[in-house]
Order: sequence, then structure tokens, then C-alpha cells
Amino acid sequence: MGLGVSTYEALVATGREAFVKIREAAGVYGVLLDLLKAHKWIYIKLATDDGFRAAFKQNKNSITVEGVVMYLKLVSGRGGSLIAKYFTRDQEKALKVADKLKTAGLRPNVVKSGPNYVVYIATADLLRLAEQDDDIRRAIAQYLAEKAKNGTPRQRELAEKLLKRHPLFQIS
Repeated sequence: MGLGVSTYEALVATGREAFVKIREAAGVYGVLLDLLKAHKWIYIKLATDDGFRAAFKQNKNSITVEGVVMYLKLVSGRGGSLIAKYFTRDQEKALKVADKLKTAGLRPNVVKSGPNYVVYIATADLLRLAEQDDDIRRAIAQYLAEKAKNGTPRQRELAEKLLKRHPLFQIS
């Protein structure tokens, strides 16, 4: 008795266990796939490795504030500013994140943007965080340096203004 799969159908294994088996089957070829940065291999690792997933989420445009991964963004305006944003589609989750940031002494804002709720903190709070946490200061400095070097003309202008205005972010 078979599985009842015809020539036009395929049996697809799902769940974490299936991905664990695929990763184990790769053996030493996994090293090669890592070097090649094969996108399907990355998906398998994201499904099976919690540490890899956390590192993957933490990209160069983000900082972690009170356990919340927030993404940095330059904002045009009077001389430009820098904000850190957290996105979610769940209003309740957005409010919980805002409360968590408030207990840390920050002044978060929550706004609706399309289907998302955005929790963000402004430049003043980022400056205070950077003075207290060297990792956050370094991440912001790298972000601004990258935008000053490789951003759009407007991003380069804003990043240079912020770097001049706040010597705390000068990379030495």
C-alpha cells in the first residue's frame, strides 16, 4: 500500500524535524553551502538554528534596545535626525513594546503605517542610549558612516550633519 501520491503530486515533508534531517544529510557539504551563501541553505539554517536566526535578524542597520530589535533610519527635516523603528502588525504587541521602552526611561511613539504599527524612538533617546551602551554607540556610528559613504546624496548629507553635530559617533 502506497502513500497515494500520483505522478502529478509530491509528498512534502514539513516542520522543523524535516529541516533538521536535511541539514544533517548535508554533512560536510554544509560548509561549502555556507561559503556559497546559498539562499536555500540559509532558509534551512534559519529554520533549524536559533542562534543563526537571531544573528541573521540583527543586521547592520539595527540595534537592540531592551531586547527589542529596532531598525535605524535617517529622517529628513530640520537638519535631519535619526530614529530607531520597530515594526509589527499587531497593535497589542506594539503597545507592549512601547511600554517596555517606557520602563527603560525612553519616550517611544506608536504610529500606524499602512498595515503596520511602528514603534519608534527619536534622536534624543538614541543619544542617551549611545552614551550608556557602547554596542549601541558603535552600531549607530557604523550606520552613519555607511550612509555618509554609500548612501543617496540626501542620506550622505544627513549622515555627515549628524556626525558633525554629535562627535560621540565618530569612529576612531
